[in-house]
Amino acid sequence: MSAPLRTALLAATFILTLIPRVWGIHRHFALLEDQVRDWGIALGSFTSLPLVGPPTHFGGYTIGPAPYWILWSIRVVIGPWFQNLPHGGGIGQAMLASAADTLLLAAVWKRTGSMWLALTAVVILATAPFDLALAAVIWTPVVASTLVKTATALILLEWPRRSLLRAGVTAAIAWGAVQTYTGTVFAALGIFAALLVEDGMRQDWRAVWRRALVVAGVVGALQVPYLIHQAAHRFSAPAMSAVTGSLSRIIRGQEPLRLAASGARYVKAVDFIAVSPWHLSAAGWILLACAVLLAVRYRHDPALLSVTLLPQLAAILGYALWLGDLQEYYYLSLMPAAVLTVLLGATALVPARSAHLAGIALLVGAVAVVPARLRHAATLPRLPAYGILLDASRQIVRLKQPMRSIQPQFDLPPSTDPEFMFRILGGRIDQRAEWRAEISPDGRVTYLR
Repeated sequence: MSAPLRTALLAATFILTLIPRVWGIHRHFALLEDQVRDWGIALGSFTSLPLVGPPTHFGGYTIGPAPYWILWSIRVVIGPWFQNLPHGGGIGQAMLASAADTLLLAAVWKRTGSMWLALTAVVILATAPFDLALAAVIWTPVVASTLVKTATALILLEWPRRSLLRAGVTAAIAWGAVQTYTGTVFAALGIFAALLVEDGMRQDWRAVWRRALVVAGVVGALQVPYLIHQAAHRFSAPAMSAVTGSLSRIIRGQEPLRLAASGARYVKAVDFIAVSPWHLSAAGWILLACAVLLAVRYRHDPALLSVTLLPQLAAILGYALWLGDLQEYYYLSLMPAAVLTVLLGATALVPARSAHLAGIALLVGAVAVVPARLRHAATLPRLPAYGILLDASRQIVRLKQPMRSIQPQFDLPPSTDPEFMFRILGGRIDQRAEWRAEISPDGRVTYLR
């Protein structure tokens, strides 16, 4: 394919993956607790950002400020185009995801030599209903998954092999994913291994040590804000205490290793995220068979195996040490590895003369189910009242009067702040103000003294 056509295909991939992610987001953006908290922080100055990541649902917080750096950058670059409203952050997040998809397309295309397999992988990943429904929601697991996808694509493009600086940038992206959402540590492990393994296979130990020192230096540098935060709190602030607690209890023999449960949960997550809205009872066996075929077919490509098989194996082993509940979104960052495992494994035995047709057939099948997947994504949780709150907030701001309160006359999730957008748009909430506003379900605003 000529360079102009290749560029056009990559541009089309970005646009066509972005549109379903952001379609109607200004009417149904999920403005919940995490979004209000994190977008509110991003509205401040860079120097006011926390030195650690957001709090986690099981206590503590993530171990670095990368998610806030990313969100603040989105707010600065994209936010002004949308009056700095929260859905502007969601659009910026979706743009990052589509850029990562485009990069992954180029990477798989180059690595396998098949445009069809690369397109199939991107179609499956970008239209997965669970991922699609969350793509434009300000939420750390989604951002972390995008960072993992980006680093994986760079590995497959062999971009880090050309210099230590590029290796350091790739390591920084991978560790930024860990700071954004801790569950991506397994994918980051695969990316770090891919940075070292090819020199190791050549027994160039000097190069291995140089790259290992670069990776360690990058990780150490990115952890400086965390150390400053801990020092300011005299190392008493909790971080990942729940994780270390589970690990300690299993090591001491107080709880059994949950290997079988971890494997079963991973298979269920792949089925839920990558196969939905359908269900494959044999998903585990298919994944295992494709993993074996992939390992055999690409045994001379250790970097590819490092970013596909290693993260999945590490996650199964790692979550076997976790005593809490295992939710499907924990595995979101592993979906590129799982999808590539199935596609590359399933085509490993296809004769070379038939590989072209097999790739086309897979792409046709992936595209054929896109409408059903888009319809299913539209049924997943959203906040239709967002558009009502946005229109009402704009109407109230035009009065140029402070409000005592803004009260919707319809149900909202408990963590949604109905006054948040009013304040962003320049409105002022004052408990001594003369007027308060009520918003009816049809969007009409009534002012009461």
